[in-house]
This record gives sequence, structure tokens and C-alpha cells, in this order.
Amino acid sequence: MTTNNKVIALPFAGGNKYSFNGIEKHVSKKIDWITLELPGRGSRFKESLLDKIDHMVDDLFSQIMPHIQEGNYIIYGHSMGTLLGYELVKKITEKKLQKPMALFFTGRGAPGFTRFNNKKSLLPSPLFWEEVNKIGGLPKEILECKELLDLYYPIMKSDFKAIEDYNYLPMEVPFNFPIHILMGKEEIGIGNEKTPLSGMKDWQNETSDNCTFELLEGDHFFIFKHAEPIAKRISGIAERSFNIL
Repeated sequence: MTTNNKVIALPFAGGNKYSFNGIEKHVSKKIDWITLELPGRGSRFKESLLDKIDHMVDDLFSQIMPHIQEGNYIIYGHSMGTLLGYELVKKITEKKLQKPMALFFTGRGAPGFTRFNNKKSLLPSPLFWEEVNKIGGLPKEILECKELLDLYYPIMKSDFKAIEDYNYLPMEVPFNFPIHILMGKEEIGIGNEKTPLSGMKDWQNETSDNCTFELLEGDHFFIFKHAEPIAKRISGIAERSFNIL
């Protein structure tokens, strides 16, 4: 069933349009789920990779345009997807297009905060994967398979370069719709590439509306362990935002 109420999802570093299948299958049937996909992966594997957030946002902007012409939508992003979502909505706002009813972001502190203390994208493959493993930057099934690591290395390197080179520019006028932030408890802390609570709560600076915060058990990929509860949270936010009974 096609509706005019949509969740538009933006995947994490190395992700593709299938990355949120586990969450999507639990989302309310009253809502359409659309995952956008960047070049160089999934069905766009033969296209050249992008290594700048601005270029990724331009690509996503052209993809999202047909989906926001009518009806209501919220944006969901995990990790790199939160940065992409934030910058994408800034562009949508600048172009005076229909804004989302809400943002639901997981796995990253506010856009002005970075948990990376070195340039992982410059590391050779073995060291790169060691660093990615430390921050829980990929599911274990991939980290334990050399063939998959070889496949993902150029994709992850370009994504990490984009994140590392990102330049945060605060908005003069914050968003005027709610932002909902959800992170894994093991991501929160001081040092060792953790995110301090202040780094998470600075999301409040990005909206004049309500900003909620929640922690669930798990590391950076807690979203896979809690797919159904996360889907229920997204569905609830969407249904309230869209006034679906």
C-alpha cells in the first residue's frame, strides 16, 4: 500500500538501501519506508564513490525531491546518516521546499561534535579495520570476512574521509520541528572516541522545537539488536507527526 506519509532513511558509513531492512519490516504499514542510496554501493555499485559530505548531500537532494513534493515525511539517519540528514534538511530549508515533520537520528552526537581523534581514512587496510572495530563501526559479520573487508574498504575509506573532513557551520535560525536522538549506552562516555552526554545533548541547539534523548543497551550498532523497538519509536513519532489514527 502506498501512502503520502513517509520515512526517508539515510544509511551509515558503508551502508546501502538494504541497511535498514531489519527495522523497516517492523514499521507501521500506514507509513512508506524509503531508503536512499549513495553511489558506489548496492544497486549503484558501478558509480564513482563520493568523499565529501556536500557532494553526498547534493546526490541525496536529487533523490529526495520526488518524495517530498506531496504528503508528509520524517527523516531517519544512523551515524553518518545523521550528518547527511542534518545537512540535507538545511538544503531543503534553503530551497524553501517542504520540510520534514521531525528528524529521528541514531548513533551520533550533535553535528558540531566529532568522536574521531585521528584520520582513519589515511590508514592502510589492516590498521583501518582495527580502528573501525574499536568504535564498533561495522557489524561483526563483515569484520570477520576478508572478502567483504576487501569489498568494503574503498567504500568505508571514502565515507570516513567525508566524515573527517566535514566542516560544521551552525545555522543562523534553527529548525522549527522536533529532533529525536537515540544512542547506544556503550557509545556514551569521555575519551577513547566516546561521545560525552554534552556532545549528544547539543542537538537541542539545532531546533527551536522539542528535542528528546534516549539511550539503549549496546554499542554503535545497537540499532540491529533493537530493530523492533526502534521501528516502534519511529512509527510512533511518524504517526503522531502525521496525525495518523
